[in-house]
Amino acid sequence: MDYPDDPWNTPDLHKNHNHPPDPHRPNIVDAPVPAVNGNGVHGAVPEHGLPTRTTSTFTTGTVGSGTGSARRSTGSVGGSSGGEWGYYDSSAGSFTAAPAGDLGTSPFGGGNGGGREPGGQPPAVTPTRTIGSGRTGNAIEENIVVSLMPEKEGVFLFQHHNYEVLSTRRGGKVIRRYSDFVWLLDCLHKRYPFRALPLLPPKRVAVNGNHFSNDGAFIEKRRRGLARFLNGLVRHPILSQEQLVVMFLTVPTELSVWRKQATISVQDEFTGRPLPPGLEDSLSPVLDDMFDRTQSGIRRSSDLYISVCNIMDRLVKRYIGVSADHARIAMSLTALAEASGDTYATDTNDVPLLNDGLQAMSKHLRSGQSLMEDEAHAWDEGVLEDLKRQRDALVSVRDLFDRRERLDRDNIPSLEKRIHSNETKLAHLRSKPDGMVKPGEIDKVVEAIIKDKESIVNQHNRSVFIKECLRDELIYFQSTQYHVSRWNQDWSQERVKYSELLADNWRSLVDELEGMPTGD
Repeated sequence: MDYPDDPWNTPDLHKNHNHPPDPHRPNIVDAPVPAVNGNGVHGAVPEHGLPTRTTSTFTTGTVGSGTGSARRSTGSVGGSSGGEWGYYDSSAGSFTAAPAGDLGTSPFGGGNGGGREPGGQPPAVTPTRTIGSGRTGNAIEENIVVSLMPEKEGVFLFQHHNYEVLSTRRGGKVIRRYSDFVWLLDCLHKRYPFRALPLLPPKRVAVNGNHFSNDGAFIEKRRRGLARFLNGLVRHPILSQEQLVVMFLTVPTELSVWRKQATISVQDEFTGRPLPPGLEDSLSPVLDDMFDRTQSGIRRSSDLYISVCNIMDRLVKRYIGVSADHARIAMSLTALAEASGDTYATDTNDVPLLNDGLQAMSKHLRSGQSLMEDEAHAWDEGVLEDLKRQRDALVSVRDLFDRRERLDRDNIPSLEKRIHSNETKLAHLRSKPDGMVKPGEIDKVVEAIIKDKESIVNQHNRSVFIKECLRDELIYFQSTQYHVSRWNQDWSQERVKYSELLADNWRSLVDELEGMPTGD
């Protein structure tokens, strides 16, 4: 019995897969080919006939219809299908693979190679900023504003805060609660597990074993975190076009009600995507080494930024405390001026001049306190938010690498061994005389072999898509290096500004204190 029509049994799909020769299967490539070892070095085929490595052994060409193979990350990456969703194509704004030979010097495909279709133009993705001093890059970023609604909803223990989400570019305002943000992120994790997804702030924070979720300062931090989350989505070249995100920002209906009415189907973005010809060859051979190096740097940098954010947060609180101490000294000096007449009752001639000096010092301390409070709030809303934005970007990529290690597992070697075992079993069954084989047993073995070969091709295709996707995410992430420059520049300029204002305040005080009696 020969194999039935098997779309996973073509030479194009398995030209480097070292199946043993089988005279009963003329459509299999019988000639052994050099295998590739785990270090990318071509070597001899081992005696047992199994290839020495897994994924790269398969050079998978274009798979025909009905493949069910992985979905490419650079084509249609729209949201869920069915119901109110429909389909859409965001390829014009997505990254695509660089054509072979256009990788430049970068392992990610070069400055102009990554994200370009052959003969096309690279997508215009220029991440910028609107925080800190308000400076931006080459284009104006979309900016989402999240505001806390003044009144809570719900009854007693089940009360919750609502947030007004404003997107001037997309039009209109919507009301969302924290659980809506959690639902959105959960859907995005299922749909885009290999994208750098923005981070959500925690629902509550634990301090000494106690959980706080209604503290005013914590609610404000959470509001800012939700704004960072949404801005991270709308500035991403792929996630910004996702229908779930568009719906979240534009549908005025309460989300919990809308979810019950809508038909929502969240699929991995690679599902159903055939592997385009040439995509695997277009990926730089040093990508894996670059991924390892980047992952190491991301882990160190994210830990350092987490520490810096915590220190800056303490520094802001400490500076507010220092400004409050200046106000307390100012109050004490005013009280001292009121008591000076009694304190120096022996001779009160110089007391008016002394009190004038104390009042001047009190006034300027209050001015200094106001300046320090303003600077502390500027740090809190400016440089600290800049730091948190950079921290979130790093942690997002760190989590992306972690998800890749967890979800992109390679079980191709076990499938290949099972195929080899089933092929041996099939040859044995075919060698038996007629009537010695149970009806349907050969068909079951053939079906198992076809299914395993399909799984190998699908898994290999998915791994290629994941590698391309990870490369594209790192290309996008690369722009965050400019955020580092900007928060340093903005903070230093802010410090100069307030230092000069404080210096001017003290200089004017020196002139006012010239008239104080010194007894000389």
